[in-house]
Amino acid sequence: METIYNSTTYTEAFQHIGNCASDPLNLPKIKQIITIDDGTGKLFTYELSKDLQWKEYVISPDFNLLPIKPTILDNTAINPAITDSYDVVQANGVDYDFTEDGTSLNHQENETVNKILSTPRLQTVLQTVRYFTGWEIKTDSIQKNIAKTNIAPEACNTLESNCFTVPVEVYTSCSTDQEDNPQSLTINWELYLDKNSTITITTDDQGDEVRTVVYDENNANWELQTSKDGNPVFSWTYNNEGQYKLIEIATDTDGDSTPAERIFPIIFKKCSDELDQAEQTVQASGLIEVEANVWQLVAIPMTTGSWDKTKHKIIKNPLIKSTIKNIIIDQIEDVYGVPAKDMIKVINGYTGDENQFRNYIPGFTKDASVHNFQLVYTDADMDVADGITKFEISGFWIKAKDRNFTLKWGIID
Repeated sequence: METIYNSTTYTEAFQHIGNCASDPLNLPKIKQIITIDDGTGKLFTYELSKDLQWKEYVISPDFNLLPIKPTILDNTAINPAITDSYDVVQANGVDYDFTEDGTSLNHQENETVNKILSTPRLQTVLQTVRYFTGWEIKTDSIQKNIAKTNIAPEACNTLESNCFTVPVEVYTSCSTDQEDNPQSLTINWELYLDKNSTITITTDDQGDEVRTVVYDENNANWELQTSKDGNPVFSWTYNNEGQYKLIEIATDTDGDSTPAERIFPIIFKKCSDELDQAEQTVQASGLIEVEANVWQLVAIPMTTGSWDKTKHKIIKNPLIKSTIKNIIIDQIEDVYGVPAKDMIKVINGYTGDENQFRNYIPGFTKDASVHNFQLVYTDADMDVADGITKFEISGFWIKAKDRNFTLKWGIID
């Protein structure tokens, strides 16, 4: 519909509000018509036409986070900060894509969204906004890479004491990290002795000697005895009685560290428990440290017994033959919490009486396979006709992967 404005004053301004053109490619025009009198009564008409320039409404997507650098456990508030000068953002027009944590759709322009952003270190968040330009509904978006605050690991270790005249203790790290595999943690150890601690010796009602550590926690003189870096297991044979302090330091791949501290007394005493003296029962026990990335020759003199995953130790059972699976594989998977194939490439063995090579591949060899060989074989064929049953310890090679680990053997009560 055409609109006409008339004025006899050529300097007079005017305003006009019109509808948007239905076709942005065929914009309306504005025409100016000027009529003048040349002073003789003659009238002249001049015309000027211009295309109208129509403005599209625009917005600027944006959002911020509280906290600014959340951890993977924080309930994070995603607060919209959209620039919408013309109030053209659509109702339910804001969407979020949290990548690994899914999407959240159809939010209002000023609505806060709460979300746990669970990806460590960096996580991408995409905000998409729908708005009306004056011609059509369009979308615009903004993407941000959210930096996370690292969570330090929780240092932890378990203790198993072997009752010898001189105590031998083995500490196994149970440190965890909420962002990384515990295998990626670097575990360092420091052992200190309080040089001011002393020993008193008394006698109990049965006449047995009682040794007691005496110390003053406010007057400790801690002296470093030993340290060990980069190993989840720490073992130590104590050669002095007194008050000790063990510090485990767990460090994650971001360099954050947390210590765990134990303070405890060490006294020397005789063992009261003895292992059963049944024939061919293991009378000793020990610890084998398997080195990373090398072939290591190992022999374990165990005829019977197996690793118990509920008691977390080797238990006596004369009915169960000790094998690669029930002593080594089960132990690794229980103690370190990972499949054995992540720590061992292959175990190769050879038994002389059978004249056979055995190849145990973790994650592939079945329990019933001949390659799940016994640690000790019974040789009853009487080749030398002496009437004595022989027991052959199976020597075998372990090829470890990229970390050190330890293997316990024997029955420890």
